Amino acid sequence: MLFHRFQTLSLKRGGLLAGLALSFFLATPAHAQEGKWENGGTYAAIGSPHAKRVMQARPLKIRWQGFPPTLRVDGPNSNLVQTRNIHVLMYEGLIGVHPDTEEFIPGLANEWRVDTDIEKGVQTFWFRLDPDARFSDGSKVTTEDVYWSFWHKVQKDRKDPSNMIVYGKQFEMPVIVDERTIKVTTKKLNWRLFLYFGTSFMIYPAKEVHISGEKYLKDYNWKMLTGSGPYSLAAEDIQGRESITLRRRQDWWGDQKPWGKNTYNFDLIKFAVEMDTEIYFEKFKKGEYDLLRVSRSQRWVVEIPEEEVVKKGWVQRRKIFNKAPRGFTGFAFNMRKKPFNNRNVRLAFAHLFNIKKLNERLFYHQYEKVRSYFPGRDWGNEDKNERIDYDPDEAEALLFEAGYEERNKQGYLVDQDGKQLEVTLEYGVPGFQRIWLVVKEDYEKAGIKFNLKLVDAASLIKKVDERQFELYYQTWGALLFPNPRTSWASELADQNYNNNLPGFKNKEVDDLLEKYDITLDRAEQKKIIRRIDEIVFNEHPYALSWYASYERLLYWSRFGHPEKYFTKIGSDPIEQVMLLWWWDDEADAKLEAAMKSGESLPVGPTDVKPWDQPKK
Repeated sequence: MLFHRFQTLSLKRGGLLAGLALSFFLATPAHAQEGKWENGGTYAAIGSPHAKRVMQARPLKIRWQGFPPTLRVDGPNSNLVQTRNIHVLMYEGLIGVHPDTEEFIPGLANEWRVDTDIEKGVQTFWFRLDPDARFSDGSKVTTEDVYWSFWHKVQKDRKDPSNMIVYGKQFEMPVIVDERTIKVTTKKLNWRLFLYFGTSFMIYPAKEVHISGEKYLKDYNWKMLTGSGPYSLAAEDIQGRESITLRRRQDWWGDQKPWGKNTYNFDLIKFAVEMDTEIYFEKFKKGEYDLLRVSRSQRWVVEIPEEEVVKKGWVQRRKIFNKAPRGFTGFAFNMRKKPFNNRNVRLAFAHLFNIKKLNERLFYHQYEKVRSYFPGRDWGNEDKNERIDYDPDEAEALLFEAGYEERNKQGYLVDQDGKQLEVTLEYGVPGFQRIWLVVKEDYEKAGIKFNLKLVDAASLIKKVDERQFELYYQTWGALLFPNPRTSWASELADQNYNNNLPGFKNKEVDDLLEKYDITLDRAEQKKIIRRIDEIVFNEHPYALSWYASYERLLYWSRFGHPEKYFTKIGSDPIEQVMLLWWWDDEADAKLEAAMKSGESLPVGPTDVKPWDQPKK
């Protein structure tokens, strides 16, 4: 379910907790500690008490930019945005993370326990399944399903190396205690492993996954495993490569549980392919789509306010702020070779990345400068990291120290051997050209030949993965609970196909990574991350760019939604709508009447910050 999967395990590109009162996170001098059984206690409802479920004349229609190459949950090409959209609605984990309080809550399991053995460096996790839990075919969810779901994850013939790394290398095989109780022991001490097994590990029917990899990859390429979640997919609801329609289960076992009540209120959800963004926008204005996530600032600030459907209040325009973790973005430097093996050169490039100009010329002051590798929450060091802003004088001094003391006849800087300072930025998204042309101006003015080259996106990703790049613009997603090892471990620096794109190496960071994994106290974990952030930031493996602390959404005035719109840490606006919103039949009737008569409806506030603390 959506609120079960905030701690994503993805090792590919795409992204508890102050006050978490869980005993196993508290450091103790004892070598072995037997945890107590937890059940989440009393917690606030996730769904709104005002939510409605009405008979739908049509489905909630959501855009996909392309059709996924498979519908499988595991194996090649399964880790895509489109397939995630489906999987989070159809499958469930053992427990969840409350998206407002960030504490653990029940899921398929209604009780859990953690035993910690510091001396042996392992933990054992126990889970008791909810006796009410059922798959969509009516069969009971048992510990055999949990066992064989894990077995399925760690089979090499599924051709999913990410699962092998996350599950196969970090857990022993689970042990079935009885029909409702299962336990699993880790191979090492790492506090995040409870999250991985408890919240991110989805459970499938044993009878369907206890098969060979060859059969699984063949049979389930365009067929879904049976799930226990609120939605299901029938074969007849797959319309070629054009759309998929999910149907809400009327017998979903979690419907009246405290964590499930008043959630997933749409009977039908249709994911339809619309590759062209402009056509999608026009179809949205005609009412063919219900939601539109706006990514371009010019459209948001200049074009949309002038649209008739917006001015009349038929379509609502919202910039919704919450406390979701944010990823970082910027130019990744290949530190393995010249010129970016020199820290002064990297820092000079950072001082020439003119975010202020981009905000003024292209972004309409919609974005903030990234000042931490963990922005947006209290894990990062952004308030204390040095402010690296546009400063051509400082950049000139740094390049001089790096040996670029003269310019050639063309006006470009040269080193002591007369070699010109020249870099090539390869990019795969044509729409970014307008941005890079502005960025190029300041680098060229500083004496750097700055080449731009549009290339095939798939070919570019392959080059980056194989470290055949100089300068590459990267956008990273964010985890609710940071995992810095995958980005900054020295052991990854000289390997291909991982997140350490720049080739960063630092002995102190490596030591801190080891300490972080075995530190059970939340405050100490945050101190470690802030120190890692400080060290990495001072080495400048990236020239950091911009980010947004909100989501921009257009929607037709036929929805009901919670007072706070989204959960506190919800990061995907479409998933938040699917989880929390509903059709409002009264609002829909008013909208239809207004459109027929040409009258206006109330226009709500554009900026909403429901999760900001009131000022004292």
